[in-house]
Amino acid sequence: MMNFYESISDTCLRFIPQGAPGVMNYATYIFLALEGTLDSIRLTLREGRITDAFTLVRKLFDDVLVEIYIDVTRKEKFDFENNFVVQDVEEWIRGRHRIPKLETLLGILKKSPSTKEIYPFFGWDSYLKRYRQLLDDSVHSNRFRGILLNCNEVLVENRERELRNVSIVLKEIFLVHLAFIFHLNDHYLMATDYMDYKDMGMEPPEGCSEWIATYAQEAYDRYIRPHVKLAEFIKSESGLKIE
Repeated sequence: MMNFYESISDTCLRFIPQGAPGVMNYATYIFLALEGTLDSIRLTLREGRITDAFTLVRKLFDDVLVEIYIDVTRKEKFDFENNFVVQDVEEWIRGRHRIPKLETLLGILKKSPSTKEIYPFFGWDSYLKRYRQLLDDSVHSNRFRGILLNCNEVLVENRERELRNVSIVLKEIFLVHLAFIFHLNDHYLMATDYMDYKDMGMEPPEGCSEWIATYAQEAYDRYIRPHVKLAEFIKSESGLKIE
């Protein structure tokens, strides 16, 4: 996961997002931040602070949804003549726009023309909702057990189960984000060959603009391919040659 976010933060820099201010792609910093949060989770678990790890997973979940929401907002509200810089996106980047509450945000993704087809592939009202409640319990200390799970010198029954839960929830969150990136911004996942040829003043081989980056193919194989219907949908909708 960390390798994926590090890699995509580099490749997406080649693209200037319409509707956002400036010439730098803000998404590169979101991806770098997500990589950093994953690293913090790794370090926290190494110290045996499971509840802190759950809290960071909740932050990761929030940040993934924010990245998707901002992307959808700028694309749907962008207009070359009348709305060249989308106000909500600019104000969020400047720190003046608050992200909608979870229910509102999910409602937007459910109805948006950009995401309404991929949205139903995930259990927003079932397993993802349960995972969210599990994470909220850690954030708000709703159970004394959560306090104990942060004490690395206290014997807590089924501590290994909670470690597995961290892994399970992380993988589901990453699956959501990966699928939405393929659906909304598969150009971020292009191999660099096309641009490399252009940079050297050479004519790129025919079709190389459709080649997928190795790190993206590996992520697809590991996280998306086991979900057959989702994998088929993404492959059929993508402009990339996914193996």
